[in-house]
Amino acid sequence: MATNEHKNLANIVKSFHESLRHLCQQQGAQEAWKKHVKQRGRLKEYATAMHKLAQIWEDKDNTSKEGLEARSRIKWTIEFCLAYFYTELIYLEKRSREQRLLDSWTGFDCSQCRYMKNVPEKIKVLDVGSCFNPFAKVPYFEVTAVDLCPATDDVLQTDFLNVQVKSMENPKVGLENNTVTYLPTIYYECVVFSLLLEYMPSSEQRINCCSKAYELLRPEGILIIITPDSDHVGRNAALMKNWRYTLNCLGFMRIRFEKLPHITCLVFRKAIDPRISERWSILHKESYMTFSLKIPQDSKSKTLAVPSRKKQKSAYSPEKWKTILAWICKLMKALWIYLNYLFQFRMKVGHHRNT
Repeated sequence: MATNEHKNLANIVKSFHESLRHLCQQQGAQEAWKKHVKQRGRLKEYATAMHKLAQIWEDKDNTSKEGLEARSRIKWTIEFCLAYFYTELIYLEKRSREQRLLDSWTGFDCSQCRYMKNVPEKIKVLDVGSCFNPFAKVPYFEVTAVDLCPATDDVLQTDFLNVQVKSMENPKVGLENNTVTYLPTIYYECVVFSLLLEYMPSSEQRINCCSKAYELLRPEGILIIITPDSDHVGRNAALMKNWRYTLNCLGFMRIRFEKLPHITCLVFRKAIDPRISERWSILHKESYMTFSLKIPQDSKSKTLAVPSRKKQKSAYSPEKWKTILAWICKLMKALWIYLNYLFQFRMKVGHHRNT
């Protein structure tokens, strides 16, 4: 059961997200984000709340249901990365599938394909919106942890929406006073967006994040997206299908979808040839799909932006109500006359049969 401290911290996080979406509705995404990144005090309060929430979960019994669910997103990410690159070699399986798809399409071949030539001893992971660097102690990871407002000293500060992405012969992370000024293209094997996209107040900003992740990933690298979802698996099915369509348009192929008790885990792979994912998006597009990354909270924020305390007026005036009631009385009277006539008619028929 959640303690009062837990509830208070969760309310801080929730109200923070709501106020940002509200500001976005009022002033537009770009202007809202400019003002948002300048609110250092509120950002620090949010980072502290997120870190304390994580510590509360970490203090729980490892074998308890709540404890296991709390750590599931971190554990799930680690386990899938190891399976993809090392233990199950999932990346080779997906490579073969993409090659078969290209071969099966007329006019396509592998001449433009780009492959991961070798898997390094340590997976280079970019953890965006890291907060407290939960992957720091994973021996198989070389982590670059970044956040708009870090909660711990081992997380670098940066605005991922506006950070530069540079192509260079000797790739490295640009640092200035513990702030990331640029990131190298085609450098990381894995980019993690754990509870990040819901933080962004608009669909365009979420797409910007995913497009930037595509630039930063090596061929056959993976983008892991963890999104909060306490509903049953089918509740947000249309949204998740639309996410898949949009990420395909960017050059990704979805290779894993798993619904856990309070989160949904998604993995998108940088295809060996962007034409594969583009063709998939054309072949599988449904009528409702658009190039967007929407979340359930987007529709809620619209009602947030226009609060109204006035009571809604009735659609009918008192005179109209009197007219409606009069018609109802006439209908009831006509129905009573009809039923009375029907009863008398049946009585006569019965009497005639008896005689």
